[in-house]
Amino acid sequence: MTELHKPMRRLKQPRTTRRVTLNVDEELLREAGEFLGTTSMTETINGALDEYVSLQMRLQLVNRELDLTPEMLDEIRRPRTF
Repeated sequence: MTELHKPMRRLKQPRTTRRVTLNVDEELLREAGEFLGTTSMTETINGALDEYVSLQMRLQLVNRELDLTPEMLDEIRRPRTF
């Protein structure tokens, strides 16, 4: 993966895989591989799926209604000393 893009890994447990036959758009696969920095079809498809799920999880977080007051936001943004 390139420095620009490193999909976050959500699961720390071993993943299960399944061998399948797919009809894949070659141009789309090539473009996705360039963005992901992958070279094999398997890496590209898994990376794209991982990124899509990560994006959906981030969107769910962004769309949550948070009842934050300006004071609470100021506290969250305050630099921390450790």
